[in-house]
Amino acid sequence: MKFSSFGVATCLFAKALFALPAEELTPRANSPSWAGTNNYFLIGLSDSVQNAYINDLASFGAKVVRLWVNGQSAGSCQKGSTTAKTIPVLESSLRNYDDTVLDAIDGVLVKLAAKGIKAIISPHDAANQFKSGSSDPYWTAYGSGYFYERQAAFDDYDARLSHVLNYRGKTSGRVWKNWSAAIMAFDLQNEPMSTKTEECTGTAGASWVCGRAQHMRGVLGAGNPIKVASGGLGGDISKGCTFMPAAVGCGPLDLIAVHRYAGTEAANPDEWSASAAGYVAQARGKLVYVEEWGVRQYGGAAQAAVEYPAQAGDMNEAGLPALYWQIVPPRTCSYDPAQDADDSFSIFTDSGVDIAGPMKKASSTTGLQDWTGILY
Repeated sequence: MKFSSFGVATCLFAKALFALPAEELTPRANSPSWAGTNNYFLIGLSDSVQNAYINDLASFGAKVVRLWVNGQSAGSCQKGSTTAKTIPVLESSLRNYDDTVLDAIDGVLVKLAAKGIKAIISPHDAANQFKSGSSDPYWTAYGSGYFYERQAAFDDYDARLSHVLNYRGKTSGRVWKNWSAAIMAFDLQNEPMSTKTEECTGTAGASWVCGRAQHMRGVLGAGNPIKVASGGLGGDISKGCTFMPAAVGCGPLDLIAVHRYAGTEAANPDEWSASAAGYVAQARGKLVYVEEWGVRQYGGAAQAAVEYPAQAGDMNEAGLPALYWQIVPPRTCSYDPAQDADDSFSIFTDSGVDIAGPMKKASSTTGLQDWTGILY
């Protein structure tokens, strides 16, 4: 058979192709999954307690910790931990910033980064500030409706977001928006619209979602590996806002955060692994992770020693990343999760619950999606 010059070239290319190592012929596999915890009061703890706690998290295999831009009061008992520092809120009035809270977060970021743990930062807390009795300046000025509807509110909140992202660390010396080695993502807010879900089940708050994501991406820069996360739209997934069209259809919004407090694994086997593929489908190509989940222990409803490894293991079956609400330091003040009607999910690091097994397993399990360049 006579080969044309094209045929010879094709044959040589094919020969070279088959000589490549096998891994270069197959699509790259997804990165490992990951796990970690929330801690809304970590910044208020003493340095020694922070150090011991972060060491424990690192030994458990935690990859991510979620932090809040919120105030703290010295001497208060937070989920069994005695806070050591009084930290004022970032804004007591609109656009007047006290960076003490950012300084405190920065110190924690340095400690986390030294252990290879990244942070997700929630720049404001709708779930706990947008309610009666709050002194939050956004609540006072706009309430939980107009905040998500009016341009003046958008402008005020965008100014806060810019301030947080452009902050230069007191301890680290790093500008946060440029510190991807320590910061994985910024939430839009903690549980946007959760105190008035009509804003997200309808269309009233739709422009707020993508508008804030677009603003944040503009500050971060187009090629910045730090991501913009939804923060748990509407609160628990049962509210019907997690995958709202304004979020999954918004280009600048990178990550969809699921907040779900499910029942026991025994009562609903595979409750996470059976849902994971559906989450990804609803996210329309965006990365999905469980940003909050917990074992409800109030009144003996469930035992953390049983349910934590069972539910975390179920998530690992699907490669679904997750942050627990909350793994907390050893108890130093009177507190029992089983007696906490509102928030009975805390698990102490010294409780005897197998935290390390499932967390380490997450990092050795192929993820449902690929987190390369973000966490790996």
